Amino acid sequence: MAFICLDVRCLCIFLLCKAFGYTLSSSMEIKVNPPQDFEIVDPGYLGYLYLQWQPPLAVDNFKECTIEYELKYRNVDSERWKTIVTKNLHYKDGFDLNKGVEAKIHTLLSTHCTNGSEVRSSWSEATYWKSEPGSLETKIQDMDCVYYNWQYLLCSWKPGIGVHFDTNYTLFYWYEGLDNVLQCADYIKENGKNIGCRFPNLESSDYKDFFICVNGSSESNPIRSSYFIFELQNIVKPLPPDYLSLTVKNSFEINLKWSTPKGPIPARCFIYEILFTEADNSWMTHTVENEMHITRTLNESQELCFLVRSKVNIYCSDDGIWSEWSDERCWEGDGQKETWIFFMIPLGLISSFVLLLTCLLLHKQKALLKSIFHMKKEVFSHQETLF
Repeated sequence: MAFICLDVRCLCIFLLCKAFGYTLSSSMEIKVNPPQDFEIVDPGYLGYLYLQWQPPLAVDNFKECTIEYELKYRNVDSERWKTIVTKNLHYKDGFDLNKGVEAKIHTLLSTHCTNGSEVRSSWSEATYWKSEPGSLETKIQDMDCVYYNWQYLLCSWKPGIGVHFDTNYTLFYWYEGLDNVLQCADYIKENGKNIGCRFPNLESSDYKDFFICVNGSSESNPIRSSYFIFELQNIVKPLPPDYLSLTVKNSFEINLKWSTPKGPIPARCFIYEILFTEADNSWMTHTVENEMHITRTLNESQELCFLVRSKVNIYCSDDGIWSEWSDERCWEGDGQKETWIFFMIPLGLISSFVLLLTCLLLHKQKALLKSIFHMKKEVFSHQETLF
């Protein structure tokens, strides 16, 4: 009787597993099917792609088991896969469309419904390539984009190698928040050809992928498109600090201070690089504060100069571009004062001598004029007596 009950129990487990997509091997291994209809879809957002799929067969009715999906994806030449685990049936991310895209996904079953063991399906794979006409040499060269002071974006490029003189390029861009892909409205031109773009005020464009496509047209040959992805906070070039001040407590202890660069960048987002020059030595240091206390390294030197530049720090971006250097500010020691006095004393003596000599000459000239005046007066008086 016990054997009959055991057989009935095994039969029930077997039928249950078959009904919900599992197969029961001799070792009691549970298997699940991979997701269906896995594909990579390009909605036309210049590299922002959709990865989407459908649930695996025969698990829709297994309501007590949590179904998850492990997704891996990358550009074809990348060594590292990006991995996410999700319960959704889609995922979105940015890709470099200059290269192919590959992705793979499998089903995961939670351990509470698989007797404590993790169950994974086989992989389902998909690839995507953006077919582009034109040779690689016709693509633009040396694309450079800078987000000046976190306020306005400017991109520039050079024409492709050996392109026909009638070739011209057009820039399109998109980021999450825009309803459609937009074309550059303010091109930078050279000899009538587009070599860059000035972007308008970009609202809510920070901390998200910013997609750019530059394509071209020519009556002679097709032009290959170029695709780029930026995060604008990582290409910010701030203004340099100004209003540098230098306070000397004694000949050795010096306090430096400067103003935070003007603009919308918060003060907490800056890092500063300071370049010191003392005698024939120069060195650099960094700080996140807008002031610094230093001790002179060469006690016998009579001059210390410094410059400051700024960049967005790691707390507000992953990267950034250094600003231009500020104007130089210098401190001159007592030796400089002594040299100044050495030149000033003789100069003062010479000036005093010249002034004294000028006064004597003027006094003598005044006396001479007065004497001439009296002589003329006497002559006129004598003439009147004769008449």
